[in-house]
Amino acid sequence: MEGKVLICDPVDNVLIEKLKSKFNVEYQPEINRDKLLSIINDYNVVVVRSRTKIDRDIIDRGKNLKIIARAGIGVDNIDTDYAEAKNIKIVYAPGSSTESVVEITLAMMVMGARDLVKGIENTRKNDFTKLKGFELAGKTLGILGYGRIGHAIADAARAFNMNFIAYDPYPVEYQDFVKKVTLEDLLKNSDVLSINVTMRKDSPYILNDPELSMLKKGVIIVNTSRANAINGRDMLKYLRDGTIKSFVSDVFWHEPAREDYEFEMLKMPNVLITPHLGAQSVEAQKRIAIMTAENILKEW
Repeated sequence: MEGKVLICDPVDNVLIEKLKSKFNVEYQPEINRDKLLSIINDYNVVVVRSRTKIDRDIIDRGKNLKIIARAGIGVDNIDTDYAEAKNIKIVYAPGSSTESVVEITLAMMVMGARDLVKGIENTRKNDFTKLKGFELAGKTLGILGYGRIGHAIADAARAFNMNFIAYDPYPVEYQDFVKKVTLEDLLKNSDVLSINVTMRKDSPYILNDPELSMLKKGVIIVNTSRANAINGRDMLKYLRDGTIKSFVSDVFWHEPAREDYEFEMLKMPNVLITPHLGAQSVEAQKRIAIMTAENILKEW
């Protein structure tokens, strides 16, 4: 065997099998931080998903680490700058869960517009009161972060006959049916705001109070990327006063919640939080596993 791999979070079995062709692989999907700190020095490669955080202390203990792999599309749970300064390679699986994230994003848009969750909760109590929502047709979908997933969301949402605007701080291509706008215009004109940004561990909030104050009254915010795109404490007052009709998110600042503002949000009827399900499909997990394994083997 050429090296040792430690897998710290649950992954599809195909990742393990592919790596076994070249490595001695140990699978410890429930390992805690203390145990990880005590054994990381024995491994050349560590594989994580979102549960395990790879910070400076772990990197310092990992004297033999050559690769840190994230079996997913983001690396915000890894101190990438510090790892790269130590000549440790970072690999992940960009694009592997696009289809699954797009599907859940569109589902969340409909949930926010039509009060589906409240309706289901009511009928479980034998309450068949009709709830009036609104159609997405004719509304403006604003996309914050117009990379691979942002493009795919726009393509899929054309079925709803919406209007499309998008903002990205980086130079990107825009489809001919999507209008490129400033961040201010995006916030002022979006009936539905989809957040699809990539962030590093130390990235600042994108939406603080000054930006949130620009939101169109009655907006639905859908976040299937990174919680830290939004300052949650600042957003709370706009949820309270109804500026934000619905906040539907697959990500949360702490999972589980631990701050007062998080606990308050979880009790609000216009807040719907799912437990990071964007990439949780059989198909996406297999694609992630294959791409992660291939990228590890390529960098080794």
